[in-house]
Amino acid sequence: MRKDVTHGIYWFFSLAPFLTAIPLFFLMPEKVPARILAFTVIERLGTRWEVFLIPLSWLVVAVVVDIVLRVIERSSGSMLSMRMVVTRILLALIFCTLAIYMELILYRTAMIYI
Repeated sequence: MRKDVTHGIYWFFSLAPFLTAIPLFFLMPEKVPARILAFTVIERLGTRWEVFLIPLSWLVVAVVVDIVLRVIERSSGSMLSMRMVVTRILLALIFCTLAIYMELILYRTAMIYI
């Protein structure tokens, strides 16, 4: 598979958590529980802007992984082996899924403790 197609799919999945964070941002209340201890005691309240910390952290990880994979792919020319394509897309898909899941957990927690 061509490198540019594979990289496009990788970056789509790496940036997708931002697309889900935008509507969640507008649906959340202004103050959300940022840290909850055992027995549902809220230790600290945060702002709804903290929902963007999750996709931002995953984006940093995706950039580091992309740099590592580009170093590995440097010798392969314009076409990638199927093993590298699957590895790159699977990593992005896993990051995307975990980030969106964490955003939804934060949203659920914010809506429970309003």
